[in-house]
Amino acid sequence: MAAQEVFELFDADADDKLSIEEFGRALRALGNAPTEKEVEELAAGRETISYNEFKSVLSSYTSPKDSSIKQELRESLSVFDRENSGNVPEAELRFVLSNMGEILSDTEVDQIIKDAPKNKDGEIPIESLLKMILSM
Repeated sequence: MAAQEVFELFDADADDKLSIEEFGRALRALGNAPTEKEVEELAAGRETISYNEFKSVLSSYTSPKDSSIKQELRESLSVFDRENSGNVPEAELRFVLSNMGEILSDTEVDQIIKDAPKNKDGEIPIESLLKMILSM
């Protein structure tokens, strides 16, 4: 769901503003997990949040949980970076996706490999792969 849709959904009284309570629920609906204290801090003393303020918060908010997940993913992918180059060879990624964890079909693996950005050597930069995975 897009930020605009979530904002409109949680703007219960249709005044183009979210109360702090609505703001917290909207953040959580978009997959974030702020505590009540974090919601209050993000509101920065405001009693209501406009759509532009909501977008601004979304673009800069990273919960500690989000950053730990990103770090865990980075460390997991780095195992396959045998040359410490910051890249994962396509063959390694294909093997992992086809044989470990939740095994993907050949079609799913082909789509991920096709969509993954590659460097001039045909390897997939770990940071680009992280962005791709986290945006899914």
